[in-house]
Amino acid sequence: MKSMLLPLLSCLAACSSQQSANQPLNVSQYVEQTCYTSASDELSSSFDTFLDHRKDELAGLRSELTDENFQQLHFALSHFSTYWEKLEIERNQACEQWAACQFITESSHAASSMQPSPHCEAPNFEYNVSRVKMVTFLSDVANLQLQRSAE
Repeated sequence: MKSMLLPLLSCLAACSSQQSANQPLNVSQYVEQTCYTSASDELSSSFDTFLDHRKDELAGLRSELTDENFQQLHFALSHFSTYWEKLEIERNQACEQWAACQFITESSHAASSMQPSPHCEAPNFEYNVSRVKMVTFLSDVANLQLQRSAE
């Protein structure tokens, strides 16, 4: 069911964006279409799934851990989740600034025949940095493994 739902949603998204291509967009619509796509949702979903698996793994090791170790590991996993949410907020804000700049720049260029200006380079850079931070954090967390110490 889920595998059929994704292509259907993709088709609907393509059709709806094709429809709206004929209609002028406002800034908020442009930002929504640019920044809040299924790709960013998939990354967050993947991270949430990864953390859920780590929490299940930790729960399975509960009997082998001291209360203090268990609490420390549980806190670390919760902290990862909180930090991920912070990175998502940063990415979304940077994307919104960049998309709004793009919209305004494209709208003003459509009204006149001026050459494109570099006004959106800083927001674009911030957006790219925010995405790199998310991927780096995800990679770092994915490489962490619980290790048993020899007693």
